[in-house]
Amino acid sequence: MSALRVRAYNVRFGDALLVSIPERDGGREVTRHMLIDMGNVLSSEGGDDSVFEPVMRDILEVLDGAPLSLYVMTHEHLDHVQGLLYASDKLGLKLPGVERAWITPSAEPGYYDSHPEAKRSLELASARYLAARRHFNALEGSEEVPPSVRAMLANNDALLADGGSSKTQACVDFLATLTPQTSYVHVGHGHSAPHPFVEATLHIWGPEEDTAAYYGRFDAARLQPLPSSEGREAPPLPPPGVDAGAFYNLVNARRRGYFDNLLAIDKAANDTSVVICIEWHGWRLLFPGDAEERAWRTMDARGLLEPVHFYKVGHHGSHNGTPEADILDKILPVSPPDERPRRAVVSTCENTYNNVPDEATLEGLRIRCEVTSTLGLKDGAYIDFEFEA
Repeated sequence: MSALRVRAYNVRFGDALLVSIPERDGGREVTRHMLIDMGNVLSSEGGDDSVFEPVMRDILEVLDGAPLSLYVMTHEHLDHVQGLLYASDKLGLKLPGVERAWITPSAEPGYYDSHPEAKRSLELASARYLAARRHFNALEGSEEVPPSVRAMLANNDALLADGGSSKTQACVDFLATLTPQTSYVHVGHGHSAPHPFVEATLHIWGPEEDTAAYYGRFDAARLQPLPSSEGREAPPLPPPGVDAGAFYNLVNARRRGYFDNLLAIDKAANDTSVVICIEWHGWRLLFPGDAEERAWRTMDARGLLEPVHFYKVGHHGSHNGTPEADILDKILPVSPPDERPRRAVVSTCENTYNNVPDEATLEGLRIRCEVTSTLGLKDGAYIDFEFEA
């Protein structure tokens, strides 16, 4: 029987993984293909969209006219969702068909009407996002706005109040129309969410159905920007009689508040990632999207974590996308329970987010498994991992 293959593409700062699963179906071998995400971030070096053309052409060559068996959109961030819409609109390259799609539950139309706590969290996050966006847009062109902030603003534009200028929402809307057989999946589906695979078992470890579980506290005490008549924040000046040092300390605290709020918003969206563990002929392969610490703790509390043989490193090698050692021990123990090799891949790009990829995080993984990175690959090129039946 053929080997299962995971193909990890270099899309710069983003994810695109094609999983090809051979199965015996009706006395013959059939290979079904599963695409997990396809996108990159729009800001700085990580967002060169030209990478999508060679990636899409390779996917179409692999499919050879057959429909994609399953598309998975892990969460609502541009570095995971924008590739297929770009390929369709800008390149005229479209999938020949999609049998089924899995999408994170918070993207389902009407979701927030039936989840009031999640709606309240979303509204609060949206207000904080818009305040941060106004503040940092007023500083555009200034060295005060680092690439990581620009990336977070671009990546979380789904929180724009009107939605009309949200590139993320346009991508999510497109992905929801890939097939009429779209499911908005969460941990409650376990391994029962509909898919076309016969021999492979797909377990859903996350997210929780109610995304309110992933929103932390936003700092409402921070001062909010006062827009000028042009809609931009006016440069702050100390009021007469106010100590300039104390005033600028307050201004800096407010700026830190904007950044802290952006981080909290970014974390919450990452934690809504669809987390999938594939079991096939004794192999376990884990694809956690960008799940962060809160999501990992929740999965652990549910007793879902098991040792795996393949791990897609979360959040492009950032320190907060890989769980702490006590949880990592459950999925990649230093002393593995069997003789099969352990492998991991990180899809990443330098000079996009501060300290990403994080070398200490990758080093902590290397003592547990072989770690491969897309860094150094030609744009649109790929790494193949094979798992023999």
